[in-house]
Amino acid sequence: MPATIRISDRGHGILNRLAQDARLPMIQVLDAALESYRRQRFLEASAEAYAALRADPAISAEYDAELAAFDGTLNDGLEGLKP
Repeated sequence: MPATIRISDRGHGILNRLAQDARLPMIQVLDAALESYRRQRFLEASAEAYAALRADPAISAEYDAELAAFDGTLNDGLEGLKP
């Protein structure tokens, strides 16, 4: 469903140039830019959460122990299979 949003003149100019360069409609370029920004924010939030996990020694040790427990399952029964 189309919606109307306000965008600065500068932003509109950037969007217009990107759309012309890509030979795509502005809405398609805007959708791609928003998806890229969404992914960037997800990765930033993941990095922050991982840093917080590592900052707490007790939780970090628990996490490392859990990872070690899974190490033995990586090749569980698959040693003889070829890729």
